[in-house]
Amino acid sequence: MRKSIFILSLCALCLSLPLSAEVLERGVLYRSVDQHGDSLTVSGRLMVPQDSTPKGIMLIPHYTIFCNDEAPSNNPTHDAKVFRDDYVVLQPDYVGYGVTVARTHPYLYGELAARNTVDLYLAMLPVLDSMALGIPLDSVYILGYSQGGATALWTLKLIEEQYADRIHVKRCFAGGGPYDVAATFDESSLSLQYAMPMIIPILVMGTSASYDLDLEQDYFFTPALQRAYAKWIEPKNTKPLDIYFRMPVHLRSHWLTPQAMDKTLPQTQRFYAGLLRSSLVHYPVLENDTDSIIPTWKPQAPLYIFHSTNDDVVTVRCSQHLQRCYGDQPNIIWDFGRYGHHIQAVRVYVDHVMQLLEE
Repeated sequence: MRKSIFILSLCALCLSLPLSAEVLERGVLYRSVDQHGDSLTVSGRLMVPQDSTPKGIMLIPHYTIFCNDEAPSNNPTHDAKVFRDDYVVLQPDYVGYGVTVARTHPYLYGELAARNTVDLYLAMLPVLDSMALGIPLDSVYILGYSQGGATALWTLKLIEEQYADRIHVKRCFAGGGPYDVAATFDESSLSLQYAMPMIIPILVMGTSASYDLDLEQDYFFTPALQRAYAKWIEPKNTKPLDIYFRMPVHLRSHWLTPQAMDKTLPQTQRFYAGLLRSSLVHYPVLENDTDSIIPTWKPQAPLYIFHSTNDDVVTVRCSQHLQRCYGDQPNIIWDFGRYGHHIQAVRVYVDHVMQLLEE
C-alpha cells in the first residue's frame, strides 16, 4: 500500500502543477486510510516558497474547522499562511473534509489524523525531490494549534514509533491542544456553560464515527442542538463565526440532555471510553476518580508545548496532564501563561514559535 500511496498524488500534480519556482501552492490528492484502516483517496495542500530556498519542511495539521471551504485543499489555514513564505508546508484535510467531505469527520481521533499527515508527507516526497529544493527531505518540523496541536503530537508519536529510520523530526510545536480529551468531559461536568457550543456535536458524532459507537443524537442532543447540527454543522457549508452567532446560548443544559453527562449510563460510558481512546494522556479532573492512564510513549524530539492558562475552549488541564507525564524530560519546553482565550492565544503562540525558530 505504501508504494501505491504516491500514484494519485503524482498524477494530479503532474497534470496541474509545473515543477518550477513559479509554483506556490496546490491542492493535492493522495492515498491514506480511514478509521477502519481501509485505503481511500484523501486531499491536502502543498505550499512551496517561490523566491528563496526553503528553510525546511513543515507539517501543519490543521485546527478545528466546520466549513469545507476552510479545508486546506481549498484554502490554507492561518498558521500555514504565516510559514509558507519560508518553509515547504504540507497540510492534510483529514478524513471528512476535502474530497471526503461526505463522510463524518472522526474528530480528535489523533491516530488517524496523524496517519493522514504522515501519508501526505510520504506522497509528496517524489514531487519535492524532483523540485531540487536544496534542503534535506528526510527532516521535518511539526506544528499545530488546538486540534492541530494534538495532531502534531500524535504525528510525532507515529513518526518516532514507525518511521524513526526514515524521518527526522527537527522540532515539534504544539499549542492549546486537547491531549486529554476525556478531561474536557470531566471539566465540562463542573461547568454550566460552553464557550463554543458548536464543538459539542462534532465531538459526540466524531467520536461515534471514530470507534463505531452508534451514539444516538436524541440521547445526547436536545431538540435545539439537533436542529442546529442539521442546519449549520453537519452540512459543512457554514463558517464558524456564523455558527457561533446562530448558537448564542452557552448554557450546557440548552444543548445537552441530562443523561449525556451521566457516566453511569451505557451510551455515555461508550462515549467516554471513546474520549479515553482519543487521549494521549489522561488524569482525572474529578476528585472521586482514582484511575489514571500513563502513556508508554515518551517524545524524543525537541518539543515545545504552549497553553494559555485562561483558555476558554481547551482546558489548560490537557497540557498540565501532559506535563505530569513528561515534565522531567529535558527535550521539552513548557510555556504556560495568561495569554488570553483560545483564539487570542494563537497570535502569542505563533510569535513564540517564530522566535524559537530564529534561535
